[in-house]
Amino acid sequence: MTENMKIWDAVSKTDPAHTKTVNQRGGFTAIGANYQIKMATEQFGPIGIGWGYDCADPIFSGPFIIVPVTLWHSGDRANKFGPILGCAEIAGKRPDHDAPKKATTDGVTKALSQLGFNADVFLGQFDD
Repeated sequence: MTENMKIWDAVSKTDPAHTKTVNQRGGFTAIGANYQIKMATEQFGPIGIGWGYDCADPIFSGPFIIVPVTLWHSGDRANKFGPILGCAEIAGKRPDHDAPKKATTDGVTKALSQLGFNADVFLGQFDD
């Protein structure tokens, strides 16, 4: 393990108990968001102290809400990257009042994946 891969190697393996198969858009494996948040807390410390995120103003585009999320980690708010865009449908057949939360969660989990969280899923190792 090199220093560059330290975080990735520590968080890349997924406990299958925290995944589920989704039969939409051709099918894929989903990871529980709270599981990722727990993993980030184990790696960096409590949210707000060891890691966290900031959201910019939401963007409304047609039926979608897009939330820009900037993630910081390793106990240093200056150690950040983003924004990563989380998206959810807010106005489909009926309004989704949870869409802002869903879009924020989508942005946070996408950002965590870029640090290597649950990389085995994103690298196709759960495709069987």
